[in-house]
Amino acid sequence: MISWFKYPFIRLLIPLILGILMAFIADEMYLSEKRVIIMLIFLYILFFFMILVSVVIKGFRYRWVFAVLLYSFFMMVGFYMVKIREYKLKINDISIYNVPDFYVARLIEYPSVKDKSIKVMLDLIAVQDSTSNIFSVDSKVVAYFEKTDKAIDLEYGDYICIFDLPEEVKPPPNPEQFDYKDYLYKKGVTHQVYLKSDAWLSMNYNKANPIYKFSYYIRDFLLYTMSSLGIQGDEYAVSAAILLGYDESLPYDLRHKYVAAGAMHILCVSGLHVGVIFMVFSYMLIFLDDRKSLQRIIKQFFLLILIWFYALLAGLAPSILRATIMLSFVIIGNIINRKGFLLNSLAASAFILLCIEPANLFDIGFLLSYVAVVGIVVMQNPIKRIVDSKYMLVNKIWEVTSVTVAAQIATAPFTIYYFHQFPIYFWLSNLFMTPISSIVIIGGMIMLLLSFIPYLNCIIAWFVSKMIFVMNFGVSWIESLPYSIVKGLYIDKLQFIVLLLLLLSLLLWVELRAKRMVFLIMLMVSFFLLLNIENLSKQRNQREMIVYSVNNMTVIDFINGRSHLLLADTAFINDETAFSYNIENFLVCKGVFHNGESRLLDEDFNHNFVQKRKNVVTFDGKLIGLSDGGETFDAELSYRFPLDYLIVYGRGRHDLLSLLKVYKFDNLIIASSVPYYAASRLVEKAGELGIKCHNIREEGALSIE
Repeated sequence: MISWFKYPFIRLLIPLILGILMAFIADEMYLSEKRVIIMLIFLYILFFFMILVSVVIKGFRYRWVFAVLLYSFFMMVGFYMVKIREYKLKINDISIYNVPDFYVARLIEYPSVKDKSIKVMLDLIAVQDSTSNIFSVDSKVVAYFEKTDKAIDLEYGDYICIFDLPEEVKPPPNPEQFDYKDYLYKKGVTHQVYLKSDAWLSMNYNKANPIYKFSYYIRDFLLYTMSSLGIQGDEYAVSAAILLGYDESLPYDLRHKYVAAGAMHILCVSGLHVGVIFMVFSYMLIFLDDRKSLQRIIKQFFLLILIWFYALLAGLAPSILRATIMLSFVIIGNIINRKGFLLNSLAASAFILLCIEPANLFDIGFLLSYVAVVGIVVMQNPIKRIVDSKYMLVNKIWEVTSVTVAAQIATAPFTIYYFHQFPIYFWLSNLFMTPISSIVIIGGMIMLLLSFIPYLNCIIAWFVSKMIFVMNFGVSWIESLPYSIVKGLYIDKLQFIVLLLLLLSLLLWVELRAKRMVFLIMLMVSFFLLLNIENLSKQRNQREMIVYSVNNMTVIDFINGRSHLLLADTAFINDETAFSYNIENFLVCKGVFHNGESRLLDEDFNHNFVQKRKNVVTFDGKLIGLSDGGETFDAELSYRFPLDYLIVYGRGRHDLLSLLKVYKFDNLIIASSVPYYAASRLVEKAGELGIKCHNIREEGALSIE
């Protein structure tokens, strides 16, 4: 049996997480704040009643009720942390100000330079409305500055005036597309703004958090140092990401290779980097072990200062903060002669970070880092014991591999649910990447520390650069292997929950070795397979036409079972990222295999389940007309061709009355390639004629089953 008294923070963390979850899904649970307050009052009336009973009746046997009430309290703490956060967002909503003259804003993060813009988070401090009244506000806004010399000079902490009105972030226009609105909302952001050069003005004033400002200054200095030592190209991008957590210069194709090889965690400054630095310096200070108590304490304090200094160099990124806080608990335990348990230290750091920002619970980086460490702590040793060779080298190789396998097993449900993919050769990449990346981290730190020594600094920089070259070559080779990454994996929310329960059962079985856990594991596996069979059955029978919302493009999809055919314009077919960003996730969720097959809108074809002849598409017993506005119909025809739907697209002249002379239809769909002014005119005219109309540009994608 597990002695839960060893893990006090785990016992507190679980109800806190449940409370946070309850707050975010309160609407779906029909759980109002009033109901929660009533529940809270009831619980604590019961709490005081139990205290009274325990005082009056000696030897009261139901003392576990106190634990239940305590956990309920922390659940309510989690709930109301989220509700207080939502209340602050509500009272600071900038939408209530009508036509403001300008806003006063402060840059609260380091500007991120993109291809066509500069992205930065702003904190709106004040607003002047049209009546020249000035009001204090406290609202975060994501700003995209036009990429000019003026914008490039912006620094963290700068004060500016902005004259454009921030707009509320819109939900995704396509089903299953990345929900940027929800992502920002969980970060406390509801609005965004694009600022041209003449839409903002610098106030020539800077007030920044001195710790963060110092962190950014040091990081910029170290980035310049690496560049001046001759580290360039992909090697520079990787070294900046590994050593300092700066990934702005990391090319997309190189990032993709690390993802496909299952080694992306190496590029993200996290527990691996902190752990390597901790172990190296702990070994260097081994002479202070087994000595007087004061010497041991000095060592631990030095290690504590060291890891926090490294976190400062890495820009105090959330991933590095998680690892640093967790390791700090371990070090403090060593200082006070309480070794403690790693899982409890892990839970303590998670508890603190969730109290600071409850929305961290929905941050995939937060989840993956903690789940990976839990998997390593619990499962690494049992997995390592599977192989017991007489050869030391084999045992060492398997020991390294077992760490990766444990982490991948633990994170597999999250990887599949959020990213719909799984790297097959993760064990191979980590087998040689982990030791090489450790060498890069140590060598990189030495390089930066000794950068002031001529010749020696260049030698170390050359060595680090070559090690990174080997890493990049390795991931490129692994990524090129057949089936290096399995894509198109999909599980729904219920399957995800079942997989999490399966993972929890597996962890408990490894820890307890209880036979009942084996039964529970088999039950979860069976339930998951049944859900999968049910989903496959639904997918085989699905028939659906969907018109996607892709900016200034026309894309129509015809889904038949697990196959589909895309009908699109040339702009979409030539854009490599348009499909992956707007559509791919939806097809994965539908269980549809995408083989890259697509047809042009002006092309006639006879496919297995969809046909097109001239301007009419036949699909699932429906007739869909297509019009690019190029047709002209002067005379009234004796017969109008009946359609179930008419889709207008392109930048041609769209005349609804002219179309009604040829086609008979009651449903009009306006593709997102139709200009805004033309779409507005069509919507207005359709309303006058009593025709149902769906404007893709404004209303998002339309699905017809």
